[in-house]
Amino acid sequence: MNFMNKERCNAYLIIYIIVFTIIFSFLYIIKDENKPEDYAFGGDFILFWAASKQLIHGHIYDIYNTAAHDAVMQSAHALSHPYKLPFLYPPSMLFFIWPWAFFTYTLSYTLWGLTAPFITAKTLSILCRNWSITAFAFVSPQFCISLVTGQTGLLIALILTLGFYYIEKNPFVSGLFFGLLIIKPHVAFLVPLGLIFMGRWRTIIGMMTSATCMVGLSLCVFGLDAWIRFFEYSHMMQDSILHNVALCQIFITLFGFLSVHHVPFSTALWLQIIFSSTIIMFVFYKIKKGKNIKNNLILCLAASPLCTPYLLHYDLTYMMIPAIWMINTAIETKFLPWEKLLLIVLYFSPFYILSLTLHYHMPIEPIIALIFLYVASRRHSYLEKNAVQC
Repeated sequence: MNFMNKERCNAYLIIYIIVFTIIFSFLYIIKDENKPEDYAFGGDFILFWAASKQLIHGHIYDIYNTAAHDAVMQSAHALSHPYKLPFLYPPSMLFFIWPWAFFTYTLSYTLWGLTAPFITAKTLSILCRNWSITAFAFVSPQFCISLVTGQTGLLIALILTLGFYYIEKNPFVSGLFFGLLIIKPHVAFLVPLGLIFMGRWRTIIGMMTSATCMVGLSLCVFGLDAWIRFFEYSHMMQDSILHNVALCQIFITLFGFLSVHHVPFSTALWLQIIFSSTIIMFVFYKIKKGKNIKNNLILCLAASPLCTPYLLHYDLTYMMIPAIWMINTAIETKFLPWEKLLLIVLYFSPFYILSLTLHYHMPIEPIIALIFLYVASRRHSYLEKNAVQC
């Protein structure tokens, strides 16, 4: 009996949405009123709202000034974090967020919260012929994390989805979308590396074109000083962030795992470099033997979280792309041994990962990321061996 056919997926989705809504509503009602200082309404979304306000009022350079940026955030009366929230995005990111300046913070976050998840999930559906499967992404724990934290996970997933969709139809257009990742290049940097390794030059040219245009346009609009301030500010802040052991516990990287366990900074960083290099060589070995460009790139994407020292749980929304790829191809072919169980464990992993990390100081994110890469690698090998196209 096929438990993942279209009819059953529709039924599962309805059941899941009902259960999810009940649980989410219950948790919202009984939330601990003593912890508003730990999480403000909209999470980090206020970063982008404040930056857009500063941009519209001509205070571009103050975006990279912690005190000035924090003052704008405080003006919304929605921020009560016990720590400062630095804006660590390049000036090119400002093109994506400037419209929020025309609304109040609450209205901006509400509009974003109502539209961004649906648009991203709908875009994900172009990778999968079964909307029921994609709809699981819409109500997934990872989508909820992106929504609650107000971070860029949904935007990154949207950009990557469009890039993957056009990779075979129009490689240059695909590259144009991948080039937009210049706003946060470290989250999936193994994708452009994989394109270079495979010699997909039309896609690479498209990627360089859009990235260059984004940088050039931002230089014309915001000036060179904005970029200079960004590099100086991000270097200063990221250096302090990487040395912050308390913050490292929510990193999903080996570096974060080692830092929490009091491994010296330089040792943890070198072990991360060695580990990342090993993962990259493994992926390149696999894609060198692979013939399908989309399968190869999705494997690169699945391995990306393991290849950077600085990545947080809310950045992983884009992992829905390889997850949908695995489920979709499994339905068309077959599920490999233990694949269903592992996918279920991975799907709900944000729930227990955060609990183990925040309450018991057990950051197991790198282990979960390794399991995900293992599942994706098995699926990739099976598809290439049987010449199955995504």
